[in-house]
Amino acid sequence: MNRTRHLLNLAKIFFSYLERKEVPGYMPSRLWIETTSRCNLACALCVNKDMPASQKKDMDFNLYKKIIDETAGAIYDANLFHRGEPLLHPQIGDMISYAAAKKIGTRLHTNATLLDGKLSHDIILAGLDMISFSFDGYTRKEYERNRAGADYERTLENIKGFLKIKKELGAKKPLTVIQVMEFSSWEKTKERLQQRYFFLKGFESHPPDRIITRTPHNWGGLLDDCGPGPDSLSGSKKHACTFPWYSLTIFFNGKVYPCPQDFMGRMPIGDLKKNSIREIFNGLQIRELRKMFKSGEIMKSLPCSSCDRIARDTFMGIPKEYIKTFIKDNISE
Repeated sequence: MNRTRHLLNLAKIFFSYLERKEVPGYMPSRLWIETTSRCNLACALCVNKDMPASQKKDMDFNLYKKIIDETAGAIYDANLFHRGEPLLHPQIGDMISYAAAKKIGTRLHTNATLLDGKLSHDIILAGLDMISFSFDGYTRKEYERNRAGADYERTLENIKGFLKIKKELGAKKPLTVIQVMEFSSWEKTKERLQQRYFFLKGFESHPPDRIITRTPHNWGGLLDDCGPGPDSLSGSKKHACTFPWYSLTIFFNGKVYPCPQDFMGRMPIGDLKKNSIREIFNGLQIRELRKMFKSGEIMKSLPCSSCDRIARDTFMGIPKEYIKTFIKDNISE
C-alpha cells in the first residue's frame, strides 16, 4: 500500500474511532502476526516464561500465506512477532520476502541473541522494513538480570554486526531501532547518565537509525510489578483503546484477538481456520467489544479492566509517548 492511500486509510480509521463505530467496514491497517510463540530467553518483564509448553509453537507457513494473501492491498504493514522470538522461526526470511512481494511492510522486534552474519544477510535481502532490538539495560549486570539466558557482550556484538552488514550492503532498509527499557523508579543520577552515555557511544562507528527508551507495561494485568498498579488504575481516567479500530493480533494457530496486550488469549474474537480476516474484523464479537468501549462497560471485562495501556495520556487516540514515532512512521517521508 502506498503512503497516500495509507494516510487516507488512517483518516478513515481515526473518524471511525472517534465515532466508536461498531462496524467500520474496512480492513485493519496493521497486523500482529505471531510467527512463533517460542522464545529462547526467560525475561523478567515478559510473560512468555509462564506459558504452557503446548502453546509454544511456530506458525505454519501456509497459514501465514493465507493471512498475507487475504490482506494484500489492504494493510500497510505487519509486525511479524508477538509473544515469541521471531528469529526462531526457520522460515522467517521467506515470510518477510513473501509479504514484501505483496507490497506489505514488515517489522521485527527481536532480542538479537540469535543474530549471526547469515541471518542478518537473509533478513536484510528479504526486504525487511524495520527491525527493533530489545535491550533492557545499559550495563551487563542490569541487562543480564532482566534478560535471563542472554549474554550482554555477545548480544551487543550481534547488533553491531547487523548494523555493519547493512552498511556494507548499502541497504537503505530496514530502519534500525535500539529500544532500551527504562524504569520509572530510576533516578537520573550522574552514574546513570554516564552509563547511558557510554552505552550509546559504543554505536558511534555503526549507529542505528533510532535509539528509543520505553517504560514497562503490565501485559493486561499479568505483571503486577509493571505499570501503574491496580490502585492507580482504579482512579485514573480511561481512554478507549484504538486497537479494535485499526489492528488485529493473530496467534501462531490462527486464533485472532483484538489486541497484542492480550498475552494469554483471554478475549478471542475469531479463528482464521473458520473465517476470513475481513469477516472477523467486522464480525459480531469485535462489534460487541467496540460497543463496550463506547458504553464504558469494557472496564468489567478482562484483560481490559486490568490493562495499564488504556490509562495512558493520549492525543487523538495516540499515546503521547508514541506521538513522535507515529509521525515518523506514518506521515514523514
